[in-house]
Amino acid sequence: MTSVRQIGITDIPRLRRVRRAHVSLALPETVFQGRMDDLLAAVPVGRRYHRVFIADSDQPVEAVVELRPEREDYRWIVTGLGARIPRDGELSEEVSLVWSDLLSHASRVAGHSGAKRVHASVPPDTLIQKTLIRAGFSTYGYSTVMRAQQLRLADCEDAHIRERDPSDAWSIHHLYHLTTPRPVQYAEALNSNHWDAHRTLNARTRGFVIDDKDGLAGYCQLMSRGHCHALDVMVLPDKLGMLGQFVSEAIRLSNIEDAAEFWVFVPDYHLEYRSPLEALGFKEHSRQCLMVRYTMVPVNGHHARWTNVVTDVIDRLPARTPVVSRWERDGA
Repeated sequence: MTSVRQIGITDIPRLRRVRRAHVSLALPETVFQGRMDDLLAAVPVGRRYHRVFIADSDQPVEAVVELRPEREDYRWIVTGLGARIPRDGELSEEVSLVWSDLLSHASRVAGHSGAKRVHASVPPDTLIQKTLIRAGFSTYGYSTVMRAQQLRLADCEDAHIRERDPSDAWSIHHLYHLTTPRPVQYAEALNSNHWDAHRTLNARTRGFVIDDKDGLAGYCQLMSRGHCHALDVMVLPDKLGMLGQFVSEAIRLSNIEDAAEFWVFVPDYHLEYRSPLEALGFKEHSRQCLMVRYTMVPVNGHHARWTNVVTDVIDRLPARTPVVSRWERDGA
């Protein structure tokens, strides 16, 4: 069993060596390279935003696991795995075992901190996916990561696109329910606070909506760090035809150059989004497997037991016969 602990200030130089084999697992961390994340995780106040767990230095394999707590959704997200291996080397089973121990420990810490789930998105059919399965994660979906370097913005003919308002949170959440399969909703268990446009510490976030006469028909969130931008899009089926216009107008309203780098996750239950996005210049970059592990939260309960008064005759009682029981407390 690997000896695991949270990183400290003195571990940061060591993590620079580990980063050689860093594997990012979630947007926006898939494309955003955080420079201050290690420092945040090394101090108590920063652990609200970023956690890093490391195998002690006496272990044969140096490895780390990084996570981002999302308190509003009662979940943590695995944002990266790292190991110190040769530049031309490959991930080994030994590395996988250490990662599995680190992930299991991180999941227990998440449960003690109030999180109910730990999420990750990983390359399918790889040693990394097998590592998460070994650590107690299960698959609930797949998605395609798409990238665009030079967008071809579409003209917008609809005047109902505007920047989101704080009062739109519930309507956006309702839109999520209308556009997301029920099993995925159960796995993600998002609440209306998830759509808060300012929930990220070190990235600029703006949201835009299609404000139709019957309510919100689309939502697009743009998260930016430097010259890199990640999109989260969902629209009602009858508004699919204006998906390209919607994304284009959101980028214009955000004052982002169309030559910037853009990324978007397209889940398999929204494959119809791919064609409008490809028309804008997005191309498939990679595939991801969506995974979740449910945490166990400690519960302090009273030690008590039920004692049945008629235990010796319970098997002989006919159906619907009332059974008298009493409640006994320890020491009573």
